[in-house]
Amino acid sequence: MTLWYLARGAGFAALIAFTASTVLGALATTGRSGAQGLDRRYLRQMAHRSAAVTGLIMLAAHIVLILTDVYVNVSLTGALLPFTAGYRPLALGLGSIAVYLFVLVAISGAARGRLATSARGARTWRRVHLMAYVGWVLSMGHGILAGTDTGTRWTTAIYVACGAAVVFAVGARLSSLRTQRALPLSVARTLTSGRAS
Repeated sequence: MTLWYLARGAGFAALIAFTASTVLGALATTGRSGAQGLDRRYLRQMAHRSAAVTGLIMLAAHIVLILTDVYVNVSLTGALLPFTAGYRPLALGLGSIAVYLFVLVAISGAARGRLATSARGARTWRRVHLMAYVGWVLSMGHGILAGTDTGTRWTTAIYVACGAAVVFAVGARLSSLRTQRALPLSVARTLTSGRAS
């Protein structure tokens, strides 16, 4: 049972780290412009990447511990091929897909400088990187459905806190995008009315 508890702990640590990374990624482009705003964005980006790396490390530990534990006997094939595990196949399938998405997003994040060299490349990179949200949702589903301790107060608190944090961050990001899209139009109107005077 010790490996099982360690595996669950590593899974929760991965979820919390990926939640932090998702929140920081969503908030990375929000905030003020100017030198101080750029400093804050840079710090958020560094924290975002650090949380993502921590999440990947905890995720690797979670997988290794699950595979070596005999409590539920998950095979390597069951872990790699979604929905084929003998133990809670739906839950493990969601987790497998989440792993693939997180790895894809991590690779795209590491290669951003090479991928986002043009407007088209930047759009493609952004679409791939947005898969982190899907991976995060799937990891929440995996944890809730696969967890032997789901329904306890402490796990419910973790899931609710993680969900609320991501919903808040995405709401702030969408609000910031709406403001940014409206800003050039209002600036253009100000410039046009200034010339007309």
